[in-house]
Amino acid sequence: MITTVTFNPAIDKTAQVDVLIPGGLNRLKNVRQDAGGKGINVSKTLKAIGQASTATGFVGGSAGDFIRDRLDDLGIDHVFVKVDGTTRTNLKVLDADMTLTELNEAGPTCTQADLDRMIEVLNDCSGILVLCGNTGPGVPKDIYRTLTEKAHANGMQVILDADGELFREGIKSHPDVIKPNRFELAQYFGRSEDEMDAETMIELARTFISEGVKLVVISMGIEGSLFVTADRALQAPALKIPFQSAVGAGDAMVAALAYSLEHNLNLEDTLVLAVALSSGACMTEGTQPADAATAEQLKQEVTWKEN
Repeated sequence: MITTVTFNPAIDKTAQVDVLIPGGLNRLKNVRQDAGGKGINVSKTLKAIGQASTATGFVGGSAGDFIRDRLDDLGIDHVFVKVDGTTRTNLKVLDADMTLTELNEAGPTCTQADLDRMIEVLNDCSGILVLCGNTGPGVPKDIYRTLTEKAHANGMQVILDADGELFREGIKSHPDVIKPNRFELAQYFGRSEDEMDAETMIELARTFISEGVKLVVISMGIEGSLFVTADRALQAPALKIPFQSAVGAGDAMVAALAYSLEHNLNLEDTLVLAVALSSGACMTEGTQPADAATAEQLKQEVTWKEN
């Protein structure tokens, strides 16, 4: 079973403008609202390819009700902890050049009692735990470290997709799979992003593997992605696709990694699915995942080389 955690969900409102004018009037078009947050996006992608999961996290107010209703509509199981305050709404605006501007709210403050209820929910879970995204006010920065330790004690496998202090703390508990992007990897090791060629990133990835991580997946935007284990490193170029938005692409890749653990896929099949799902997410508006047929078609286009 796969459980996704979204500590700070959101109504993701996405819109387009011809030209974004700071300080001026911007008329939005193609506005849509989705239940969002990285873990929720993972569950939505899994659902699209026929894989069940349970979404959990904190929700509050009418916006929290919106998220639960949308997941009900999609047929995604969920066990959210209700908190005081209102779940945030995030605005993501794309201009004609597909430049993304994000305006994100902070979200409601969580108490220790809220965290304790969340831990109770997760204590009943088994299988695979997906920890991704930022946390809201009141959540300690070592929460992913704590949850990874508890999950491992319960025999679960853990996927971590976070940055900054959340990643620095979470990695101390040696999650099974991590998915940093090039910038996050450079930031963690105090390197310049310009230094991060494939050889360097593979070398840095293996420092995590030497400490207990089994798979490191590094996303590199238009340059593709790297999949690194203790004895192999595969590099996949990005697919040429009709691009709509990169929103949710990383979450789609995490969904593929969760699916891979659930079904014990080999490294090549994991790579193919991850590249296909993340590429498919770039072809949709908002945080919609690619449908199963599109994912299958894209899988036929994926290539890689051994580094």
